[in-house]
Amino acid sequence: MRRVATILSISSALGCGGGAPAIGVAVRPLGAGAGHTCAIDAAGGVSCWGSNVDGQLGNGSEVDSPVPGRVPGVARARQLAGGSYHSCALDAAGAVACWGWNVGGQIGDRSNTNRLSAFTVPGLPPATGLAAGSYHTCALDAAGVARCWGQNDAGQLGDGSSLNSGPPVEVFSLPPAAALAAGGRHACALLRDGTVQCWGGNDNGELGDGTTAAHAFPEPVAGLSGIVAVGSGFDHLCALDAAGAVWCWGANAYGQLGDGTTVDRATPVAVAGLPPAVAIATGYNHACAVLQDRTARCWGWNASGQLGDGTTASRAAPVPVAGLADVTALSGGGFHTCAATRDGALLCWGSNDSGQLGDGTETDHPTPAPVTGVHL
Repeated sequence: MRRVATILSISSALGCGGGAPAIGVAVRPLGAGAGHTCAIDAAGGVSCWGSNVDGQLGNGSEVDSPVPGRVPGVARARQLAGGSYHSCALDAAGAVACWGWNVGGQIGDRSNTNRLSAFTVPGLPPATGLAAGSYHTCALDAAGVARCWGQNDAGQLGDGSSLNSGPPVEVFSLPPAAALAAGGRHACALLRDGTVQCWGGNDNGELGDGTTAAHAFPEPVAGLSGIVAVGSGFDHLCALDAAGAVWCWGANAYGQLGDGTTVDRATPVAVAGLPPAVAIATGYNHACAVLQDRTARCWGWNASGQLGDGTTASRAAPVPVAGLADVTALSGGGFHTCAATRDGALLCWGSNDSGQLGDGTETDHPTPAPVTGVHL
């Protein structure tokens, strides 16, 4: 597969943060990375497929798989997060397990050695939320305290330093948070008051504070209130408010902010022409939303068909995902997107060079294709 220098997605939750019009009971049952995908099945087990050169499938090997396979040792999972080349799962007891690439210490085992199977991160209070960026990971506890670990060259751990940390470190001066998102070299928290704060790298305005200066401590995103979900791509972010409007900021070279332009924005702008949404997801350079009628629309980079509209033309404003209905969850990967539906089906579209669409092939699909062998 193509090696993406960083990434990626954290899909935002359905109804996280309170007040959102929830469309399903599952929260983040999907986690897509640069070239792999994971899902929580109906029994609480985790299955992964796609690229595995760094052990990101968690099956003890480094062999790619175009079909889903179980991650041994992970049970009763209730949330997933996909980083560039690592994955993490949060279980019902609040334990966090990670596996895959570990160059920055993002697995949390105090080493830089890749983990080919799930490793439970020590030193964490029981977690309620999870986010994975390129080379860092963050978890949230019941008190709303965020802790991060891994690479910290741009201050993305939020502890005021630029030192990598294998053990989790507490994000400094962050008010109680309800959810987390992480991207290339930054992280963000949706606070319990409906505002958003971000920290880390800011080359393209992805911290949303009107500047392009990095911050090693959390800073408020300008002009946002009443937010119920937040998601991050590599260097852009999107947030969903209680009225169903979607706001995005940061890099916009491919139209991933959805405002009809390709101009970077250091403060949030509204996604153009989007009907009220109930959930959002972000990929490397694209984003998607689930609408109130359970259909989905996507915008941004589309070179591999990751927008799902049957073309490979990038879009600076939302377009419908062809043939997709009854959506309950979305996750954006490097160059692909996946959705869960109300009947428990899982569909993916876009790049499939490592089998990340899970249909048993390595053929790209510009419209949704069923994943084999997983029922949500």
